[in-house]
Amino acid sequence: MFTRAQIVNTSGSLFDEITTVIANMPGDSGNEYTHPTPAQLNSWGSVLSNLFNQNYTKASDTANAIGYNLEQFIDTTAIENRTYYVLKTASANYWGTYIYYPSYSRQLVIQSPHPKKDVNTGKEGVFVFMETEALFFALSGTSRCNNTSYSSCDGTTTVCSGSSENYRISDLSHNVSTIFQTTTGVIFNRFKESHFIQLHGFTKLASDPYIILSNGTQITPSPDYISIFKTKLENEDSELTFKLAHIDLSWTRLRGFYNTQGRLINASSNYCNANATGTHGRFIHMEQEKTRLRNDSTDWVKVANALNNTFLKTSLVSEEIKAKNKLKIYPNPGSNIVTIEENSSEEKELKIYNMLGQELSSKVKIVNYTHDKITINIENLPLGYYIFKLNTKSAKFQKH
Repeated sequence: MFTRAQIVNTSGSLFDEITTVIANMPGDSGNEYTHPTPAQLNSWGSVLSNLFNQNYTKASDTANAIGYNLEQFIDTTAIENRTYYVLKTASANYWGTYIYYPSYSRQLVIQSPHPKKDVNTGKEGVFVFMETEALFFALSGTSRCNNTSYSSCDGTTTVCSGSSENYRISDLSHNVSTIFQTTTGVIFNRFKESHFIQLHGFTKLASDPYIILSNGTQITPSPDYISIFKTKLENEDSELTFKLAHIDLSWTRLRGFYNTQGRLINASSNYCNANATGTHGRFIHMEQEKTRLRNDSTDWVKVANALNNTFLKTSLVSEEIKAKNKLKIYPNPGSNIVTIEENSSEEKELKIYNMLGQELSSKVKIVNYTHDKITINIENLPLGYYIFKLNTKSAKFQKH
């Protein structure tokens, strides 16, 4: 008798949830990562099709058959409570964690293929995914070096052994027989305005810039979103330096030309063994030196802001809803005494979260409280960005 899989209902901090997933991932050894079978990859395509059609019960049934649970996750730490659908492994296959946001404002797909080796890129990925209100987030399931077997795809690296060798099958940026690759293909073909932002990290040599950006080729697309994104990042941090693979044609380091997701998106003739000869401009491969962009949430917000200013929102209805539910806070940015307006006879419950979803309400002192406003002292809050939530309304605030 067939038993339907139950959709798991969860709430809390999505950032904390994914941070725990990353912490529990297998490391550089152990051979925990194994290839999914062709039948399992086909089933995964059905999972995603049902997910995007919002047939969540069918998606859950198919996911469960290949060792995944579908969670309906309500993030209570966002500006407004957001509902995400999280595909998490329920068995020891380690193929990754995948999150769909049906109320997305941008057709962005944030990918973190190396969260263990490229320090903080997994946490940065989910942070940027939430801050940009993106369509989808894809996170690998192990270290890229976990399995000692080699991928059949071309290219070499010194990351795992210290000497040049082929990529491992657990390196999801260089393996086509993966859930990660299948997910890329399904989204690319279904969402025609989707753009894929893949986050990487590298150790900066003296001759390197802070950021290396590539679309996977040396061809300049139209529109050239990478060049726009570079300008928006410079607006966030004027000390950043860059190399763009399609502009700086003599640059050959860390360009992502062997990346199998990039090859798929750029319509290579062979995703595993042939560089793309054209580009749609829908793939952004981003290599980051650690200290300026991927160190912590103060830096991650620069990436999120730059993406928000590069890619326009596609959801106007959600903006109207948000406008009705937005708090008025002044001054914003502020540094000491701040006033929050909310004209209501209801008892007011103020909650304050940092950008990681951690509640810091206890650090704020109430100076004055009336039916239409609350005045607070925020001197004990560290500098940075916060979410203020008062009853059903909320807003982002910056202490400077």
